[in-house]
Amino acid sequence: MQDRTEAKVLDPCCGSRMFYFDKEDSRVLFCDERSAIETLCDGRVLEISPDLIADVTALPFSDSTFPLVVFDPPHLDVGAGWQAAKYGVLPKDWRAWMTGAFAECWRVLADDGTLVFKWYEYRIPLADVLACAPCRPLLGNRRPKGSKTHWLVFFKAAG
Repeated sequence: MQDRTEAKVLDPCCGSRMFYFDKEDSRVLFCDERSAIETLCDGRVLEISPDLIADVTALPFSDSTFPLVVFDPPHLDVGAGWQAAKYGVLPKDWRAWMTGAFAECWRVLADDGTLVFKWYEYRIPLADVLACAPCRPLLGNRRPKGSKTHWLVFFKAAG
């Protein structure tokens, strides 16, 4: 593990860091509530190895710490097997959990900071998830063609 004490980017639900070009980028503090190494059904190895074990609904950071937060929460509301291992599963009361997770990401986000949010619309519609957000997103892909994955950007203006 690299020293990430000066990280400017927080990923509080990093999972296996799937969309990072550099999975060891020292600018990012990778957090997750779980750590695991598991062989999937197709023989691939899934490694979830956060720099810090942390609960996204109770982050151990001061207010306004990070200029960029990347929030890619679990999107499955039920599940077992390789998908649950890879992506994680939301708790039964996912609305309360998502509201708390958004609130914590917003709390640790610096003024004039950016929150990048990724959501895969598996069974829970994006509109239901955005009802848990602290504000409306600034921009994003509302209706991605050929995919159910949404990327949205929130901006926290100072004051």
